Amino acid sequence: MTDEWTFVSPRNKKRSSKPSRQRRHHGGGDGHNATNTNDDGMQRFFDNRINNNPQTSQQTEAEKTKDRERIRDAILESISALENVCMSSETSFSYRLIDALREVTTAASANKDEEGAGNKSENKNEEAEDDNDKESSQLNIREIVAYGIGNFATSSFSAPMLQLACVLFLRRRATSSTVTDSNDDDNASNDNDIQNVFKREQDQVPIYYYEPCILAEERDLLETVFHVSVLENNEFGKLHLQSMRRQDGEKASATTTSMTSVSKSLFYMPHCPMRLYCNVLWSQWESLDSTIIYGNSFHSYDERTLSEEGRTDPTNGILRIIPCTNEIPIKLRGNRRGEELYDALNHLETAFNDCNIISFMVDETSDRTRPDEYFASQDNENRELSR
Repeated sequence: MTDEWTFVSPRNKKRSSKPSRQRRHHGGGDGHNATNTNDDGMQRFFDNRINNNPQTSQQTEAEKTKDRERIRDAILESISALENVCMSSETSFSYRLIDALREVTTAASANKDEEGAGNKSENKNEEAEDDNDKESSQLNIREIVAYGIGNFATSSFSAPMLQLACVLFLRRRATSSTVTDSNDDDNASNDNDIQNVFKREQDQVPIYYYEPCILAEERDLLETVFHVSVLENNEFGKLHLQSMRRQDGEKASATTTSMTSVSKSLFYMPHCPMRLYCNVLWSQWESLDSTIIYGNSFHSYDERTLSEEGRTDPTNGILRIIPCTNEIPIKLRGNRRGEELYDALNHLETAFNDCNIISFMVDETSDRTRPDEYFASQDNENRELSR
């Protein structure tokens, strides 16, 4: 049964020796000795025996400060690279990701626009043009939940760092923030400007972040520089968004509150284990119509789950929601003009291969029966029995 819950890309059968799971590295070092299977993701979230506080090497305060600045600058450079190629090339990964997210979030905002159409005057051509420009860059997303990115501070421009940069890039596209050039002469002032921008973005579109093997320096950067809300406990993907908002102290601004009725919640989960997707579905079951997932293909899971045991598992929400699932693949093959100019984007394929934008079309004809709740001890028992 364990194999049924592990995503395997069809291409991996031919080139399984490629370190496609480099992103799952958790300790110190250069990030190139990670495991190559999704079982590591299963262990990180669901095995209570894992060491969630890996030891880091001893450093002086000056070394820590220098390393912190290096990591911060590399993340900022990665965000900038994603923004630049998005603006310059419609074939780039970041442009197509934004385009797919805009597609699945447009319907709700369009309906609201139709309701208020009668109250609009006809002499607002210039304003309409401005609105169109803003709409082309913004996403109708209320909040983002980021699960399982891994350790982004162990190597510059690694796949986990690129995944973090991408979720920060998406938050920016869901707001109207801009960042001044990081090469300004007044570094102290510029650092404050950057942090203020990230804080403003978090107030408008909060990111809730959980990584079971997070390092202390990663938490510090997320909370003090990038203003991301780091969740404290491993809820195995079962924490509902309302609980996350309460944990965050209901920091949503008036802008965020006004978006609630039409905007969607994005679960950002590239290359997470299948169990984690199922737990997210279980937690969001009553609000799937306002939920988007960026992660592994649900249809691929459906095709690869062949055993009777796997297909009848009452905790498998993916197979139950498949008839209502819409997927937009964000492919990383073919011409992606401009990306080769940026070192920060070298690991795009490792970070995002075979990931899709997943949305749900739930109506009165859909099977609304909620899957059974999954408990982590079930997999631990299965592992013990299989040894």
